[in-house]
Amino acid sequence: MAQTSKTRRSNSRIRPGYFVATVLVALLAIGAVVVAAIASPSTIGSKVDAANLPVGPEAPPLIGAKAWLNGPPVTATQTRGKVVLYDFWTYSCVNCVRTLPHVRAWYDRYKADGLEVVGIHSPEFQFEKSTGNVQEAATKLGVTWPVAVDSNLSIWDAFKNQYWPAKYITDRQGHIRYTHFGEGNYDEAEDVIRSLLGVKKSAPRAGAAPSTDATVGVQINPETYLGSSHGAQPIQAGTHSAGDPGTLAAPDVALVGTWTTDPEYSTNENAGASIVVGVQAREANLVMTTKGGGPIDVDVELDGKPVPAPDRGASLHLTPDGRTVMTVQASDLYRIIRLPGVEQHQLRLTATQPGLRAYAFTFG
Repeated sequence: MAQTSKTRRSNSRIRPGYFVATVLVALLAIGAVVVAAIASPSTIGSKVDAANLPVGPEAPPLIGAKAWLNGPPVTATQTRGKVVLYDFWTYSCVNCVRTLPHVRAWYDRYKADGLEVVGIHSPEFQFEKSTGNVQEAATKLGVTWPVAVDSNLSIWDAFKNQYWPAKYITDRQGHIRYTHFGEGNYDEAEDVIRSLLGVKKSAPRAGAAPSTDATVGVQINPETYLGSSHGAQPIQAGTHSAGDPGTLAAPDVALVGTWTTDPEYSTNENAGASIVVGVQAREANLVMTTKGGGPIDVDVELDGKPVPAPDRGASLHLTPDGRTVMTVQASDLYRIIRLPGVEQHQLRLTATQPGLRAYAFTFG
């Protein structure tokens, strides 16, 4: 029988092994948990009055980064007298990636008014600790503001942060005035930035960022890890073989063929091994890389057929013989399908060679 897993949904990630130590607006869940205890927090408290924000502690210094991208290290001297947005993210987290257009819009609009944006790239997986990988991802994602490569989670720990993505906004005296975890509340965050900067209400706002997730509030698959180290019901560690599970209902996942499961990922040991997942979502993405660093083609089928052209994610291409394929090599988030709306399907990914490493599904 195929080894299957179930997870719960979130619009953010919580660092595995942490307990929730802040007031959560929402905790959404479906099914049992195979991943980390993933919370779904939003703003702390009720609707924020941007003109009357509580005064929190001073933001800790940015010490311990492995490297800095897009400029020299950001110091207290550089941020003195500025409003600072600290953005915690990691490049394989689709929730983080979907917030970046909003951060970019605020940075471009308000930097002349005194806004400083500091990205803090705190990794979840080992491959995200590579400065080269982070630099490549930042370039691809259009991140032009300073980024601390926080590979040892030093800055993460100094802020006592628990979530990806997370945003902390400080006033010109360096005090934290607003915190938000997860996606959403973009207008509210911009109102806070404008208020702390003293921007006139009549002044233009940041340009509208592209729509990031039209499924907010709709029940979809949760984030689903394929390693053995996360959650109450993790995938069994070690090498295991399983047959085809037949039809799976969302959000179940099955590893078919022979796979070896390590703490962060599962690796196929034979060509033709598959990952099958029941999908209820608009989009599906999977963090992947390869064991030896060489490219591996992965056949993708939606309900037993090649993925139709309108539904293909950015990582898929059509082969001359009519297959829909992803070529996996770099450690990254691969975009598999993007549907017109939230729909129910079965998705099958079949590796054409041994050595595919699959980390975690995310859905939208």
